[in-house]
Order: sequence, then C-alpha cells, then structure tokens
Amino acid sequence: MPKNVYTVSFCGTGCSRDEGEETRFWDYKILALLGKDKKWLNSNKDIYVRETGYIPVRLHTEISTGLRDTKSSITVRGVGENDWFNQEDVCDPLDGSLVNAPGPLRASARDYSEGNQRTQSGQLLGWADGALALHGASLAAASKAEQYNFLGHSRGAVESIMAAWFLYAYGGPGVRDIPVNIFAIDPVPGPGEWYGIQTQLPPNVVNYVGVYAWDHLVAGFSALVPRPNARMTKQRAHEDIEARGLGATYLTLADNRQLADPLARGDLPQPEGYTLYACRGGHGTVAGNYTADALYDAAKVKDEVAAVPKLVYKLARAYLTQWETVFRTRCRVRENARHLRKQIHTAHTHFDAMGGGEARTSRLTGRPNVRQVSSIMGRNTLNRYYLEDVVGTPPYNLAYPCTIEQSGGGWVNWRFL
Repeated sequence: MPKNVYTVSFCGTGCSRDEGEETRFWDYKILALLGKDKKWLNSNKDIYVRETGYIPVRLHTEISTGLRDTKSSITVRGVGENDWFNQEDVCDPLDGSLVNAPGPLRASARDYSEGNQRTQSGQLLGWADGALALHGASLAAASKAEQYNFLGHSRGAVESIMAAWFLYAYGGPGVRDIPVNIFAIDPVPGPGEWYGIQTQLPPNVVNYVGVYAWDHLVAGFSALVPRPNARMTKQRAHEDIEARGLGATYLTLADNRQLADPLARGDLPQPEGYTLYACRGGHGTVAGNYTADALYDAAKVKDEVAAVPKLVYKLARAYLTQWETVFRTRCRVRENARHLRKQIHTAHTHFDAMGGGEARTSRLTGRPNVRQVSSIMGRNTLNRYYLEDVVGTPPYNLAYPCTIEQSGGGWVNWRFL
C-alpha cells in the first residue's frame, strides 16, 4: 500500500518560492524622485529552461498543482530573500513548532520569521539556514506523514540535511525514526564554519542522492558531500559512533558522531542508499538555468546548455517517484536520458568555458580551474578536496576536462551524468 509521503523543496540562496515561475520587477522607491517610472529586473524566469523551471519550485508545483503549500508538498524560501519577492516587508511566518526544539534554535527562527528578509549580507553569510531548516522540519513533523522526501538546491540542499537532524534530535519518539530521503542539487553551505549537522547524515536518512556541478569555480562555492550514516555503511564501528550522545547545542548535534569521510581513500564496502553524481555545468545550471555562463542574463541562454537541467529534472523526478512522491502532472521533458547525455557531451563547449576552458591546467597556483568539495566540519577553509581527484578518472567517452594532476578517488564510487 502506498505510503503517506510529505515532500519539502528547499530553495537556494536568494530564491523565492516562485523562483523560475514568475518574472519580478522592483520599483526604484528609494530614488523615486530621480526615476519615478523606473523598474529593475529582480528575477527573470526566462533564464530557466521552459520544461524544468527552477527545479525545486517546479517539482513542487507538479506535486501540488500550484505554488502554494498543500498537504503533500511545500516549498521553503532561500536565505536572504522574501517568500514571494515582495519588495516591502512581507514574509510568511516560519514554523518552529518541532516539539523538542531548544530555545536558542527557536529564538534564531524568530529573528528570520517575518518582515523583510531580503538582505545581501544574509545571502552571503546564510545566517537564516537553521531557521529555514527548522521550518521545513516542523511542517514535516506536523504532516503526520509516514515518510519525508526532501529536495534542495545550494544552501537549500544543506538545509535538507539540517532538517533531517532536527527531526531526529527534536522530533520526539513518533518522529525521529520516520525515514527521510534527500535529493541534493549542488549543496553549498557558503563561507564560514561548516557544522557537523551539515557534514554528517543523521541515522534517519535512508537515501541520499547528490548531484555536483563540475564547472562552477566561483570562490566560496565549495560543495558539501555529507558522510554516509551507519545504516548506509553497515559497519559495526560506525554504529558504535552513532550511539554516542548528541551535542549540547543544535549546531553541535553531530560533532562527536562524524563517520567515514566519503572523499578520502579507503577500502570500505560501497554504502547503500548513497549515490553521488558529477554533472557538467555551473551551480545554477544543474538547478534549471540554461545561460551560457550559468549566471542571470536571459540574453545568454543557449539551447545546448538546456540538456543538463533537463537531465537533472528527470533524475530528480525519477528518484522522488521511486520514493513514492506522487506527481499530479506528467514529466515535461520528453527526451530520454540517453539522448540528453549525448547532447551534453557532444556540445560541451559552453560547459568547458564555464570552468576555464577545455584544456584545463594546473600551471597556476592552487589549481584554480578545478571545483572544490569537502566533507570536513570546521572553520578551516583549507580542508577541501579537488572534485576531479575524489571522483576518480571520468569515463574516456564523456567530456569531463581534467588537469594533468587528476588522480586517485575516494572510497565511494561516483557516477557521471
């Protein structure tokens, strides 16, 4: 019998809950006397592939047949943005009702609950991620569902891991063991400290699927690869570590429970329910953007780039369907996965350009033409790996440009889209 499943889509930094579905203009209200009739473009839906939109929001609309929350699916706004790109001061209040959530976490959530949440500093530093993760966790717990499916992009993908921890630590006996599945699209915590609740999956996560952009090299966009839990590794030693007590604060819950690093070399068996994908394109490309540089100018959209968003969209729908999310509309991308992969690796020049060119080199200090990823908590920004090293050698028949130093691979095998 099908399960009662609740799906939460966490949006990325600076994204509203209608990202990709509406084009938003703002008035020049501060300088009204200088430009009474002037408007500036704040969010353009035309940068997104028509069939996929911004993938977290679009998939929510295909579950709920609209943008608003339903009993089966919700969206959570991105940090540093209002729910509906409201220019003035309106956000829907955040839910902090998770039964055992501690006072400091609730207090943090109140700071970001209502009013004008659009701030550049908030987008840079991501202070609201705990509050938004608590909001998603609280609504999931209140849904009375038998299973939670989380989908997120960027900081929203990181929030999905944090939300799973909040359910496990603070949900109470009727919630902590409800299974959680996570589909993470290029999870990026941002600069600053990476907390243990970000770098380690909690015991209630049954499946984790991560898609990582190969060609996004902007500083501060190192991607997070969380450590699999003991359910996935099936190691007695990992079960013993998971049996340790939780940290005293919501940010330190998992500090003493970090398991095997998936990016380090080792000989452990492959984890179950834990799948990592490398994908051509930039941070925005894998979430629906099809501009040639993965940025925000709709004049630069290229049909050749659209194959990546289409493939990730189909992959996300497939996994969510496997996890018993019910879609109310048909899949909008008609091409099959084989055809889309062929497009990506035949017309790959735009992806090459995103990452510094086809002939990448390490002759410059620090290997600047290689994406960095990490699975290590803490403030030390040097605790990073090069993506091309941890994935192993890409298949020769796929266009994944590497530097001459590319080598090795972590103990977890990667798949290449």
